[in-house]
Amino acid sequence: MKIFSSWLRITDMNEEFELQKRIASADPGRDAPVLDHTVVTGASLGKPQRQFGFRGLRLGVGVGGFSLAVTAVALAVTLPAVMTPPALFTVADASGGGQKLSSSAEGTSDMAESSVYWPSWISYEYNAGPGVTDATGNGQVFQGKLVGDPLDILKKMSILFGVTGEPVRDEWSDDSYPSYSITEENAYLSIYWSGTGSWSFSNWSDYRYDCAADAAEASNDELQSCEPQPTPELIPSASELKIEAVSLLERAGLDFQEDSITIYRDDWGAYASLPYLTNSVESGLQTYLNWGMDGQLTYFSSHSIELVPRGSFDTVSAIDAVSRISEGRWYGNPPERFYRSIEGQMAADSRTASSEPVEAGISDEIQPEPYLEDGTAPATEPGAVSIDDPYIQDPNQNYEPEIIQLTVERAEATMLSVWDSLGNYWLVPGYVLFNDQGWFDSVISLEEGVIELPEPMVMLPMDVNQKGPAVSEMID
Repeated sequence: MKIFSSWLRITDMNEEFELQKRIASADPGRDAPVLDHTVVTGASLGKPQRQFGFRGLRLGVGVGGFSLAVTAVALAVTLPAVMTPPALFTVADASGGGQKLSSSAEGTSDMAESSVYWPSWISYEYNAGPGVTDATGNGQVFQGKLVGDPLDILKKMSILFGVTGEPVRDEWSDDSYPSYSITEENAYLSIYWSGTGSWSFSNWSDYRYDCAADAAEASNDELQSCEPQPTPELIPSASELKIEAVSLLERAGLDFQEDSITIYRDDWGAYASLPYLTNSVESGLQTYLNWGMDGQLTYFSSHSIELVPRGSFDTVSAIDAVSRISEGRWYGNPPERFYRSIEGQMAADSRTASSEPVEAGISDEIQPEPYLEDGTAPATEPGAVSIDDPYIQDPNQNYEPEIIQLTVERAEATMLSVWDSLGNYWLVPGYVLFNDQGWFDSVISLEEGVIELPEPMVMLPMDVNQKGPAVSEMID
């Protein structure tokens, strides 16, 4: 029994040795060279790349919760900035700097610039009245896209208006803002292929003139005064003009609504205006037609764009829009009907004022400067300042602007026309804010960040040593 047991132990040892031998022979690194101790030491000092997984995350929560909390705060700060979409466009700078604008945008920009640099001795502060709500909303943004080919459009217009000739590129045209035209005697066709693709037809007639005095009676030192002779009998009636306008609009291939056509007529001519539509959406642009004293069409202008939707965006409330008026950067141009309503109100107020009796000795007319019998002007009063004298600042005079409080009584949501810094046309949601002084301001209602605004402009206070009015500068 002892011999048998010893044999079993020897057999087990042989099998274990054989197993170890097989494992050793299967080791792929058995023939690898022995590494120097410096390599091993350097490897221990390295920073191995850690794999991120659910198991590691669970372990990190248990042993490194503070580190994860710091990481979460960092992500909360950086992710919104990375994920925030870029602005749709940059609003054109009213100061005229930067990119070149289209001809239509330049006109709006010049008007804005003249108002900004005006030495404003009156400062308006706007307040929201009880009729202005705090309700927010949502609105579409559209971008204008040119439609068609400018030369094809000119050729089509030449057939419509009976103008012969081939389109030529204008001398002032450039690659960024090309323009083309056709000229035949008094007739002129033109198109500007930028912005809204505006085109126009004009045909100026030679009117008959009625002179106030005969040439034989006029002395050499007198200029003969002549005025056009009105011929109201040649001008069609308003209903006839509307029929003609509808026919021209249809042949021009324009989208329009007949009930939106407004006709103005008097003894000197007539004209029609209507909103320019694209896909039945009012673009904020206008189409015009004009007839002269002889009843002939003298002018027709419109555009060649379509409105492309760029998305729906949240809008601020009318109360928040009131606070944007003073910034001067949120301006958008409202549809023409708002200006028409103001003009109508002003005309009504003027008629009311003219019917009131005028106090004796008071007149709004500028009185001519009286002269002495010898033809010389009378001596001025002591201390009087002539407009030709150099400006001298009076240290005792208060140059602080007068503060006028305005209350916005109501707000009407509408779409506003805006030009971007590259001369492109956009249509954005906004408000027309009517104040208690009888006029309005039109303000973009998009939330901050949807569009990029130009830098604000402020009126700097007059310096003590400055001669003349205050100047306006850009804020860095």
